Amino acid sequence: MSGFAVIDLETTGLNPRSDAIIEVGIILLDSAGAFETGWTSLVNPGQSVRAQFVHGITDDDVESSPTFTEILPQVVPRLESRAIVAHNAAFDVGFLNEGFRKAGFPMHIPAEATVCTMELSKMYLPPGRHSLASAAERAGVQMLQHHRALADAHTAAGLLRAYLTAEESGSRFENPVHTRTGTQLGPASWIEAQVRASHLGWPAPLF
Repeated sequence: MSGFAVIDLETTGLNPRSDAIIEVGIILLDSAGAFETGWTSLVNPGQSVRAQFVHGITDDDVESSPTFTEILPQVVPRLESRAIVAHNAAFDVGFLNEGFRKAGFPMHIPAEATVCTMELSKMYLPPGRHSLASAAERAGVQMLQHHRALADAHTAAGLLRAYLTAEESGSRFENPVHTRTGTQLGPASWIEAQVRASHLGWPAPLF
């Protein structure tokens, strides 16, 4: 199996249809959770940047940055055949898939090929809030910075490694767990996600 692509996105807002990506961070891990490489880029969203109080990214910061379409040749090879990991994966993958659609790129990442470190915190961490900062604190994962894409991707990668270690030792606080949409997650669900991701058949970038 090819391992994991841990992603984090900063966006202009919360709706992938009307908002857009302004920063991408990707951390690549092998199938055992070991760090391989990291990559990040600001993205010109083609619209005014809102929520600056969250991420601190301004219109001036992204004005000369590439568009999402223009960074696809850098993004796609990093995601190809890997399980996509994120804290609140539905949010990040929703924006990715909408970005693909708007760019005319024929790819859609299914939920079955993703790993959500937020949902899995219910299984592998003591009870508490499930935000990235709260989960990281309970897992003993250091946060170097918050609400910047590469830093948050590093934190989510640390959470995944904590879950891998917990599963190896059989340490679980809840089993199974149910997501906010009612989907049931069992132990080591990342294995199935890697298998599904390896069979997606990513097309080559068209640009």
